[in-house]
Amino acid sequence: MDDNEMWQAVQTCDPAYDGEFFYAVQTTRIFCRPDLPQYDPDRDLAKASKAVFDNYFSDRQELNQQLKELGVTRKQMSLVFNRYYDRKPAEYLIQVRIAAAKQALQAGASVFDAAADSGYTNYSSFYAHFRKLSGMPPAKYRQLFAQNISRAVMDTPIGPLRILASQDAILCVEPANYLEKKTSQATDQVPADRIIPNDPSGDLVKACMRELKEYFAGQRQRFDLPLSLEGTSFQQKVWQQLQQIPYGETRSYQQLAEMTGDKNASRAIGLANNCNPILILIPCHRVIGADGSLTGYAAGLAAKKLLLDLEKGGTKK
Repeated sequence: MDDNEMWQAVQTCDPAYDGEFFYAVQTTRIFCRPDLPQYDPDRDLAKASKAVFDNYFSDRQELNQQLKELGVTRKQMSLVFNRYYDRKPAEYLIQVRIAAAKQALQAGASVFDAAADSGYTNYSSFYAHFRKLSGMPPAKYRQLFAQNISRAVMDTPIGPLRILASQDAILCVEPANYLEKKTSQATDQVPADRIIPNDPSGDLVKACMRELKEYFAGQRQRFDLPLSLEGTSFQQKVWQQLQQIPYGETRSYQQLAEMTGDKNASRAIGLANNCNPILILIPCHRVIGADGSLTGYAAGLAAKKLLLDLEKGGTKK
């Protein structure tokens, strides 16, 4: 339309042109339009701001630029967004970013890449937000939900154990209900067991199940499986030392601290021991109190006693 057509619409207040163009008095910065009963500028602002979050969540600089181009203050945008979507813009942005991170982890991305690609520059914030919304750390989510990881639950004398493996290594051996017991908040529903056919990850899960069966039958003392451990450098140091405790023997937390080179680290040793992601294969059950008492174990003290009694009985081969 040209200027003459628009001016004619203004003079006649033609409703057919509602929302088609705007006009203003330049000196007063006041703009006017024909009456539009259904026109809701706040709704449009809410939808526009939501679209900015949906499209630019991963690029902080562009996100801020697009929000500026909405033409209103952040405070006004926040009030309108909250009224229409019943949540603060910051809360919605976190939800969008964590949803994107979940998709990346499901596709097999590393935790670091998932955080960066979803717009996070602070890993601690990413970890906290992810855990709050999913009920588990991002590394655990990747283990359970990634499409390239095989998983299975195996019945054992100490209860059902979940086994997870990538193409390269065993990632986790833990009680099948470990997440539910460890956290009081809701967790994302764990997907069904899946051993990927004709894939190294599936072969590793099967091999782990076979070796665990031999272990519980008293026919195996050592495991011949590659392990991949996700943890701090200190935790990994402790887990490596755990693997040096011989079958059928035990060590106290103090002795384990001395093995790691810091005799004053008993408490930290206990915390690292408690975070062991691969039960039995990394024998944290062989660590006991200084007085010989059994201490905490992910599968329970009864399970710990059973394992120690099993190992005291020796092997058949």
